[in-house]
Amino acid sequence: MARGVSVICAVGLCVAARAGAEPRDAALRWRAPVDCPDAGAVRARIERRLGASIDGVVRGVAVDVTDRGAGVVPRFVARIDLRGDAAPADEVRVLSSARCDELADAVAVVVARLAAERRSPARPEPARPAPSELRLDRPIDLRDATLSIDLREPRAPAPWGADLRVVGVSGIGAQPGVSVGGELTATLRRRSAIVELAGMQWLSSTRTLHAGDTGGLDIDLRLAALRLGWGSEQLPLRAWLSGELGTLRGTVPGSIEPRVETARWIAAGAGFAVAWPMGPYARLVGAIELAVPVQAVRILPQDNGEMYRSAMVTVRSGFGLEIGWL
Repeated sequence: MARGVSVICAVGLCVAARAGAEPRDAALRWRAPVDCPDAGAVRARIERRLGASIDGVVRGVAVDVTDRGAGVVPRFVARIDLRGDAAPADEVRVLSSARCDELADAVAVVVARLAAERRSPARPEPARPAPSELRLDRPIDLRDATLSIDLREPRAPAPWGADLRVVGVSGIGAQPGVSVGGELTATLRRRSAIVELAGMQWLSSTRTLHAGDTGGLDIDLRLAALRLGWGSEQLPLRAWLSGELGTLRGTVPGSIEPRVETARWIAAGAGFAVAWPMGPYARLVGAIELAVPVQAVRILPQDNGEMYRSAMVTVRSGFGLEIGWL
């Protein structure tokens, strides 16, 4: 079924029509994504559970299924509007599931129960169970279904959020060889816009001054970064541009007192991260970032020559834990 087109089943006849063109006395209006069961399949499931046709028993029930996208749990949400059937209570119900086929089964159970009540008006109405104790007139096998039922509308992401992230990082280009360090980051979000303030401390890496020497020039880097970027409200993805300011320090061992030389670190960069949810307030985060110094940073511990120069492009990766309300 094409998007924007809904299927209407009434008096045993199914036709395709644009949304809003359904007859008011239709028994069932089913509108769902193309990879979900169609209206005929849903009607057949209802009538199989009821043991009879729903014509003349159910009238004007509308079901709209929304696909919230891959990566969102639960993915599919169905809104069952019973107001066209003049239901006395619970006029709108909301069901959700990770799979649309299982969601269609749950919708069939709800509508079949409504039809069964309409067919037996003389029977006393049983006490309505709580949402977490939904009882069915006949057994249903969903076969390992993961299904949750909620009578409230799905909650939209909060407009504001914040978190604190601790990450172990590894990189090349700023210091000799492969360097490692740690990062502490605070994030503030306004819908999909994010602002991050990060501090990094890198362990010293050694640059050998002469072949055969056991010592050398120890290089370490400390910096602060400001990041401005985008974070999806539905998917665990983020991307940013950053500016960095810090100090690259070189220590030359000496017999009496080591000599320390410093150089200013100024760089611009870009990166992205993926955050895997572990719970409502905890995530595992993996990130990769490129940083380009405004100019190559040089350490000159002696007057007779340059002993170390950083690369023009540095690459970093990190993995850590994030706690917050983002």
